[in-house]
Amino acid sequence: MKHFKDTIISQCTPIGYSGIGIIRISGKKSKKIYKKLTNKKIIDRHATYTSIKNKNNIIIDYCILIYFKLPNSFTGEDILEIQSHGGQKIIELIIKSILNFNIKKIRIANPGEFTERAFWNNKIDLIQAESINDITYAKSENTILLAIKSLEGKLSKKIKNINKIIKKILIFLEKEISFSYKKTTKKKMFWFIKKIYKIKNKIKNIYLNSKKSIKIKEGFKIVIVGKPNVGKSSLINNITMNDTSIVSNIPGTTRDIIKENIIINNINAEIIDTAGIHKTDNKIEKIGIKKTWKMINDSNIIIFITDANKVKEEKIINYYKKKIENKIKKNKINILIRNKIDITKEKFKIIKKKKYTIINLSIKKNKKKIKKIIEIIKNKTKHINIENNFLSQKRHIYIIKKIYKNIKKIKNIIKMHLITKKNINFDIIYEYLKNIKWKFNEITGEKKDIPKDIINNIFKNFCIGK
Repeated sequence: MKHFKDTIISQCTPIGYSGIGIIRISGKKSKKIYKKLTNKKIIDRHATYTSIKNKNNIIIDYCILIYFKLPNSFTGEDILEIQSHGGQKIIELIIKSILNFNIKKIRIANPGEFTERAFWNNKIDLIQAESINDITYAKSENTILLAIKSLEGKLSKKIKNINKIIKKILIFLEKEISFSYKKTTKKKMFWFIKKIYKIKNKIKNIYLNSKKSIKIKEGFKIVIVGKPNVGKSSLINNITMNDTSIVSNIPGTTRDIIKENIIINNINAEIIDTAGIHKTDNKIEKIGIKKTWKMINDSNIIIFITDANKVKEEKIINYYKKKIENKIKKNKINILIRNKIDITKEKFKIIKKKKYTIINLSIKKNKKKIKKIIEIIKNKTKHINIENNFLSQKRHIYIIKKIYKNIKKIKNIIKMHLITKKNINFDIIYEYLKNIKWKFNEITGEKKDIPKDIINNIFKNFCIGK
C-alpha cells in the first residue's frame, strides 16, 4: 500500500439539487473526522444515522455515515462516506465545516484522485481505472456494457495470460543463450515456435477487438453534405427532432459545423450538419467549407443531398463521385438523397445499389418517410455489436500496434530460420519479448514504472469525486 500524506474530501454527487448528496473522504484522518462529526461508535461498513454539527456545535443536517476500514475500501485507505440531503448549499456547508475542524492535511480532492489512489494501492489496474471514467461518460448502452467488462478485468486477464507465456519463453531463451554452444533440440525449437505463434495470434485478437471497441465507444460520424439550400439543415432537424440547425431560403445559412448526438443500434452516432460545398469568395464560408471536407474524410456515413430539379435519378451516382467520392478516402456508407420531389412530382422511392442507397424524397412533405433513413443506417451498421470482451482506449491501440510490430519481427526471424536452417539469434528475440512484456505493463500499469505524464493524462479527465 502507498501511504498518501493528505486526506482528501469531495462531493461525489453532481452539483445541483437531488434527493441525497454524497461526500467522500479518503485517508488517515477519516476516522478522526468521523469522531468529530458524531460521538457514536465506529462500526466498519455500518450505516450510522446522526446529526452533524459545525464547529460552533450547531446542527447543520441529519446524515448517514458509513466508515470503510483499510484495506477493504475502494481506495485501499480508510474511507468515510457521508449521505446528506441533496441541496447544494447543504453539501457545501458540510464540506466547509469539516475543513474548519482544524485537522491538518485535509484538502479538496483533485480530479480522479480517489481512483488514482485505488490504482497506486493495487485495488485496480490502469485499464480498470480508465473503464470507470468510460462508464461515467458513456453515451450509449453498449459502451457501458463493454466498459463494465473492462472493469471486471477482461482485458487485464488477456494481457496477464500473454505475459505468463512470455515469461516462460524468456526463461527458455535465457537457458539457450547461456548454453549457446549446445544446439537447440528439435523438440525445444518446436515448443518455442508454437508459443511464439500462440502469443502472436492472441496479440492480433486483442488489436482487432480494441479497434472494434473504439468504434463502439466513439460511435459513428454521420455527415450531411451538399450544396447550399438543398435541405441539409431541414433533414438534421427532422432526424434529431430538434431545431439543431437554422433553416432558411438564403443559400449558405449554415457556415459552421453543427453536431447532434443520436443513438442507433445502442451505439452513439454523431450527426453533423455542414456548410454547403460551393465556390465562394466569402472568407467565413471558405473556412466552413474547409471544415466540411475534414468532416467528410473523418466520417463513417455520408448523406449526400441534391436538388431533384437539378440532378436526375440516373445521374446522381456519377454526380456524387465527381463532387465528393473521388476527392475523399474510400470505405464510406453512401446515402444519396434527391430532395424536393414534391416540385418534380416524383414519388418517394428507395433504390439500393452495391455501394449506394438512393432515396427520392421530399424532406418538407415526406417527414414520416425520414425514419427510413435511420432504418437504412441501422441495417448498414448492425454488424457492429458488443461481442467484444472489453473496451479499449486509443493509447492501448497505439501501444498494441508497437507490440504487434515486434512479434511480427520475431515471426520473420523464425521464418528465415525455417527457410535457411541457420541458427536463430535468440539474443534479439529475447530483447523483443522483454519490450513486448514491458509495453503490456504500460497498458495495465502493473509495474508502476510507467511515465508520470501518462498517469496524469489519464486521471486529469476524471471528474472530482471519482
